[in-house]
Amino acid sequence: MVRNVQPIDLRIADLGQVKLAYVEAGGGEPVVFVHGIPTDYRAWNNQIGPFSGKYHVIAYSRRLAQPNQNTMDYEKSTIENNSADLVRLIEELGISPVHLVGHSYGGFAAAYCASTNPQLIHTLTLIEPAVSTMLLKNRKSISQFLGLLFTHPSIARSAARFQRGSLDPSLKAFRRGDFDKSLRFNLDGIMNRRGAFEKFPEPVRTMVKENERTVGELMAEVPAFCREEASKISAPTLLIHGTESPAVLHAIVDRLGKAIPKSEVSTVSGAAHFPHFEKPEQFNQLVLGFLSRHSSY
Repeated sequence: MVRNVQPIDLRIADLGQVKLAYVEAGGGEPVVFVHGIPTDYRAWNNQIGPFSGKYHVIAYSRRLAQPNQNTMDYEKSTIENNSADLVRLIEELGISPVHLVGHSYGGFAAAYCASTNPQLIHTLTLIEPAVSTMLLKNRKSISQFLGLLFTHPSIARSAARFQRGSLDPSLKAFRRGDFDKSLRFNLDGIMNRRGAFEKFPEPVRTMVKENERTVGELMAEVPAFCREEASKISAPTLLIHGTESPAVLHAIVDRLGKAIPKSEVSTVSGAAHFPHFEKPEQFNQLVLGFLSRHSSY
């Protein structure tokens, strides 16, 4: 799980409309970490030390995550503008091409960035990226769901369980202002277990509580990112999922693996949706091995 690390000075990248807090350490080829919901740059505490021994590590907080002070509606924190933030950050720091590592919602933004700005990306690592459109181009379409149910019934049932048991009640609670309940519904769904919040160690509970309102990002409309868009990712890509996470997330990884030309899929045993802090040693070994095979030196 997320451990306490030696304090590293927070820096601020002024990108115009938004300012992003980030930390950096080490030297060498740049590795940029993009967190998911409901976390921030601290989600990568277990990676900063091990990765900075060989690489120039940058872990930043996306536009609405702590400790950023950007103000806007959560439903306007889209995949497109999070990807644009990432592009501007890479350009502002002058670090392209980068090894890009993205998780969950941040993984979707990273995949979108790699598809639309391939010149910026050296390698891509996606940890259970929330690219729901790989399964349903429009998740509200009944006809598309019925088509998925007919062709892949187990995936469709898992998607429906996730929608009814986690996403819908989470966003319903968010809209009525019950952010704690919204957070808990979200975590139970993505961790595939009840009472997920209580099972986290204190540093993780603190981080996700401080970012509970970012669950509202799930209200944002997502771009139609399907096989065609995924096939435009030219960088060597590592796709990772935890063995204990929901089957619907495994299905997304599987479909991305078939669509991205130079991709490989790996699992982290005993982990659910956050393998980078549930099983950090296994995760780090996996990703560092992948990066070493694709480093310039």
